[in-house]
Amino acid sequence: MSSPALIPTFSTAVNTWQCDENDHLNVQFYTEFAHEASANLLAKLGFGPRAQRAAGVVTRAVDDHVRYVREFRVVEPVEVHSAPVEVGEREMVAYHEVRNPAKGEVAATIRRRIVCERAWPAAFRARAEAACIALPEAARPRSVGKLSLPDLTLAEAPSVGLIEVGRTQITPDECDERGEFLPRHQFGRYSDGAPVLWNHLGFDRAAMQERQEGSVVVEMLNHYRRPLQAGDLAVVMSGLASFSDKVVVFTHFLFEAESGTLAACAEAVGMKFDQKVRKIMSFTPEDRARLEACRLKL
Repeated sequence: MSSPALIPTFSTAVNTWQCDENDHLNVQFYTEFAHEASANLLAKLGFGPRAQRAAGVVTRAVDDHVRYVREFRVVEPVEVHSAPVEVGEREMVAYHEVRNPAKGEVAATIRRRIVCERAWPAAFRARAEAACIALPEAARPRSVGKLSLPDLTLAEAPSVGLIEVGRTQITPDECDERGEFLPRHQFGRYSDGAPVLWNHLGFDRAAMQERQEGSVVVEMLNHYRRPLQAGDLAVVMSGLASFSDKVVVFTHFLFEAESGTLAACAEAVGMKFDQKVRKIMSFTPEDRARLEACRLKL
């Protein structure tokens, strides 16, 4: 008996405006692909947006684990194929395989946990269970998920060594149909604040760019704690959790500024990147000494 196959759930092509200083697709858009692929996956299993509205229920992402395997460059095609890997009474874990069909490569893997505010309809759950596959070994967490990120308040954040890397307001175009802040833009806030964090750690990002050096993220785990809405004020506080000769593990905490409550938090595995030869760079002894001095007290 053959096992269930992955289901086509999303397709597009990379636009210039989606690329960053490394001339490749920015991390936030992989999360957007997972968001749209999840809606299509639920629909193919019989519980898409219209069915949810008819039933008067809401589904939300609880966490996203992303492994960035290969680069996407401008105009390259993108396809996402998906399947459930776990189904419970109210939760479903979906696996999304992000592919570059022109090269026949897997570019990223995304494991998204989705929760429904009520029990899944029986027919949907039966179809989802029948479509389940085993999560591929390559999609499992490697360097994230080992930290226990505390439910800090904004006032407590500086005491563990976190620094402010972004202060913004959430706009309606960054929200979904319910007015809730989209996961893509949460990842975008972390990405936008990363140069501030690198500068804090003693890496002059402007000088690095002149030398054609950048930074890349190879894995992220984002936890969505409390929804933010259009009009809310947001503050991102970030810091260095750990490091090795080539790798840094950052933590990001997204707060609602007025109340100081934690809306989301994430772990991000990053590296320095030589844009000329497109390879990872090692940290010097001087770099490592600075990193040690900035390590968080979590």
